[in-house]
Amino acid sequence: MSRARLALTAGVLLLVASCMLPCLPFLDLSGVSMPYQDPTPEMLEKQAADVAAAEHRLTVHTAIAGALALIGLAAFSYAWKHRRSRKTDHEF
Repeated sequence: MSRARLALTAGVLLLVASCMLPCLPFLDLSGVSMPYQDPTPEMLEKQAADVAAAEHRLTVHTAIAGALALIGLAAFSYAWKHRRSRKTDHEF
């Protein structure tokens, strides 16, 4: 397997992973933030703490997903340039 093919595969996998990474914390946040029908003050305090923790997890996962997306784009662009330069080398 050539470096360009490996970089292309890694880039695509990193881009897919960066799209999927924030999904679970987002679903957790949407489930935790559902309002109760007749909550007690203790339930509201616990819900506020759970929402804050879920928002923090979502923020962290989104930052990691952004970094993975940048690395994936860099690998994808490396593979694209390497394959294009290799094709022009073989034409001569």
